[in-house]
Amino acid sequence: MDNLKKVLLDVFDLNADRATMQEIAERIESGALLKGTNMAILILAMFIASIGLNMNSTAVIIGAMLISPLMGVIMAIGYGIATYDTAYVRKSFLKLLFQVGFCILTSTIYFYLSPISTASSELLARTEPTIWDVLIALFGGLAGIIGITRKEKSNVIPGVAIATALMPPLCTAGYGIATHSLKFFSGALYLFCINGVFICLSTFIVLKFIKIPVKQYVSIQILRRQKFYLAIIGIITILPSVYTAYQSVKTNIENAQANSYINEYFNYDNRQVVAYHIRDDSKTFEVVLIGKTLEETQIDKLKKDLLNYSQLKDLNLKVIQNVYDEGYTKQDIENLINSSIQQRDGVLSANNKDNDLIKYQNLSVQYYPAYQRITDNQTILKAFNTKGKILFPQIDKIEGGTINNINEKGEVKALKFMVIVYVKEQLSSQDVVKLKSWMESEANMPIILNVQISSNNENQIISGNGISWQ
Repeated sequence: MDNLKKVLLDVFDLNADRATMQEIAERIESGALLKGTNMAILILAMFIASIGLNMNSTAVIIGAMLISPLMGVIMAIGYGIATYDTAYVRKSFLKLLFQVGFCILTSTIYFYLSPISTASSELLARTEPTIWDVLIALFGGLAGIIGITRKEKSNVIPGVAIATALMPPLCTAGYGIATHSLKFFSGALYLFCINGVFICLSTFIVLKFIKIPVKQYVSIQILRRQKFYLAIIGIITILPSVYTAYQSVKTNIENAQANSYINEYFNYDNRQVVAYHIRDDSKTFEVVLIGKTLEETQIDKLKKDLLNYSQLKDLNLKVIQNVYDEGYTKQDIENLINSSIQQRDGVLSANNKDNDLIKYQNLSVQYYPAYQRITDNQTILKAFNTKGKILFPQIDKIEGGTINNINEKGEVKALKFMVIVYVKEQLSSQDVVKLKSWMESEANMPIILNVQISSNNENQIISGNGISWQ
């Protein structure tokens, strides 16, 4: 046991290649300067990050992360706490407040004046931090302060700057102010707080581990109080991210089980599931069908089958059907899709055009949203649900799929995307227009939009066009 302990101490010895305490203090002090070069770079990094977020350019955002000097002042706070230098902590904290306020204010002005107001995926990625962001900030902060305390400079700091992004969240918070979005502002500012708090705590832990000299003597009581306060700050910072991570995991499990249930028990030849939706408020699992109507005995069996899924067993199954009894088989739909693709590519024979395409023309005209999945609908729907709920907080869930636009001659003119948007409260006409415009930009195809109010009773179509199910 003693030999193992000695081996571990040798392997994880942080004092072997440690710089002198004077060098460490000078490095941290130089990184916390708020004038000259550091101030100029701060301004440039802020503009680079804002432009990168606005243009959805990952490479530009990474560049802003690398040159941003924000990490220096955060580590200075951790250094002041570790050395019990209250004046230094206060001075560094005021510097950080100035930098944060300056970055948010300037980025707000930029996004207010920018002609591009659509939220990019890079902006959206910084609005819902989870416990994994806490772990990244903690491990990144540990790596950063270990790199600073070494004799030889390494490439650790640039890597940490990318992993624990500080400037992009502040610019995203500025975007939230410019667009009057509390979701963007609060989510991004919380992500910055996570990164800042745990970089500071990591700095404190490593500096105490290498026994950094203290500036003044403190009693055991003060030391215990300090550790207690730091632990409380860390716990308070973590709690919201734990809840967010729990919700994310729960939603992913629900969606996976819902998809498995649909594939397993709704595998009919003369019916198709065009949408399904879990309503948390009414504990209802809604499934929208087109094709031959299910009988009550079949629906009762489907309700029993739902009990086989742990995340879905407490939900009440509600099947929403159309009244069209003639039905088309899955093979019919597949033939229509194949014929449509061939027609689009100009390789459809004259016989196929006369027999197959015209045969299924009636289906496409009467049931416009037949949800022919020529492209990967799930990718588009995932983007709609992830980004749409942030851009429009009223949204509960989005379902839909691609359809063909076939003219009277049976020719496929273009693809469109039929969307059913479930909302918690009614959208204004202006928001509906914005939503449709954003979706068309995201999907890169025309959108047919249905907006439905989520309620405990029947669905109510409040805008859009296409099919409605009652």
